[in-house]
This record gives sequence, structure tokens and C-alpha cells, in this order.
Amino acid sequence: MTSMERICGIVSEVTGIAADTIAQDPAACQGKLDSLDMTEIILEVEEALDVIVEDEEHITSVADLIRCVEAQIA
Repeated sequence: MTSMERICGIVSEVTGIAADTIAQDPAACQGKLDSLDMTEIILEVEEALDVIVEDEEHITSVADLIRCVEAQIA
């Protein structure tokens, strides 16, 4: 399972949107996430992928989070 698939799975658990939908269009959940949801998602992603997300305040979308995590893993 790729890091993107794992992130999409975590976002899916929080939003109820299918992970496949999120993977195809990360903006699909934009209106459904508030800052508390993003904080929860970031914490779960950090634990699941054993990464530290820097600049959490600049992560405002799932696409931002995916780019940040993939940059650290690459």
C-alpha cells in the first residue's frame, strides 16, 4: 500500500468519503474538513507512516498533506 493510499484511507475514515474518490480527486473532501479534522488526520498519518509533518498550519488540504508526506518519504 502506498503512502497516498494510506492517507486516503485515513481521510476516508474521518469524512466518510470513499478512499478511491479521495485518491482520484483530493479536493473532493474540501468542504467536509475543518481545522480539527485536519489536525486529527495529520496526527493519524504521522503515526501510521512514522513521519513528522512540519508546518501543520500550512497544511490546509488533503493534497497539501499528500505532497508533504511524499516529499519526506521520497
